[in-house]
Amino acid sequence: MASITQYTTKTGKKLWRCQYSIGTDSVTSKSIRTTKRGFRTKKEAELAASKALLDVSNHGYAENHNLKYSEVYDYFIKSYKNTVKESTLNRVLGLFKHHILPVLGKYPIKQITTPMCQNIVNKWSTELVDYRKIKNYAGLVFKEVRRLKVIYDNPMELVILPKRTPQIGSEKFENFWDKNQLKKFFVCLTKEYGDRNKKAVALFRLLAFTGMRKGEALALKWNDLDFTNHTLSINKTITRTVDNKMVIGTPKTLHSIRTLDLDSTTFNTMAQWRMRQREEMFMLGYNTDNADQLVFSNNRNKLLTTSKPNKWLAHVIKKYDLKHIGVHGFRHTFASIAFESGATIDKFANYVNF
Repeated sequence: MASITQYTTKTGKKLWRCQYSIGTDSVTSKSIRTTKRGFRTKKEAELAASKALLDVSNHGYAENHNLKYSEVYDYFIKSYKNTVKESTLNRVLGLFKHHILPVLGKYPIKQITTPMCQNIVNKWSTELVDYRKIKNYAGLVFKEVRRLKVIYDNPMELVILPKRTPQIGSEKFENFWDKNQLKKFFVCLTKEYGDRNKKAVALFRLLAFTGMRKGEALALKWNDLDFTNHTLSINKTITRTVDNKMVIGTPKTLHSIRTLDLDSTTFNTMAQWRMRQREEMFMLGYNTDNADQLVFSNNRNKLLTTSKPNKWLAHVIKKYDLKHIGVHGFRHTFASIAFESGATIDKFANYVNF
């Protein structure tokens, strides 16, 4: 049913308005009502209400022409944030902030068409590696607004994903080293940092000979290292909150929880680093002689920033003219060499031969 009433504007002009229900809120079960104003006669208001109610009756969709993409996004993200880890939410918020909302946010949701979305995705494909993922997240907002019965179709579902065409002459970046390149790196690492930065030496030894992720290494505490059985437990990682603060959180997946064997050289390197850490941190006023101590802390005994290993690696690579890889390349290097050597940690260490 529609309610037709007359009202007086600030200027004293008498106009008519209609108010009617466009559906039911799925959360509160309360009726969602909308109001239209500015009709000169009661008849005009009645006709507008009848047309809107007929649309709702026939199709189950609200007329809400002015609802913007950004407004639906605000509604969607309130529910979405309760379904994912905070680190995932942080990445998704970034994708919307930097890529999706700038091109879609200002448009009324009903005016966004498939050709319009196709042009946007085409542009993303030429600029962004993760354009497929961004397209899918953008589509979640349309999926939500369709669930709320504001639109008939999701325009992102009909977009054809373009293929990225590699440029002629471009070379694929291989983010790993072979065993000789890895050996050369450790020679250069020891030469560059040696005794003055055993933290870096221990960290890269651990990454190279276990294949663990950087975030997992930086979240390690000494009670994760079994000094009797020479094993290392991986059960946490570094994540970021929605305000971009580093915290220790759960691993990437349940399969990421595992126990790793350490070869004798890697174990001895870690044991030596523990002794050096106690000395260095004691000089700074911290007592690190406890099992809950971070393995790789900063000079304030807090989490080491994730960018620090990147800087150490980039410095050595540049100074000694080594093949460029990222820190995650140690994980790929481990996988590649382990496969060649027969996959066990002892065979890996013997195969690399240092």
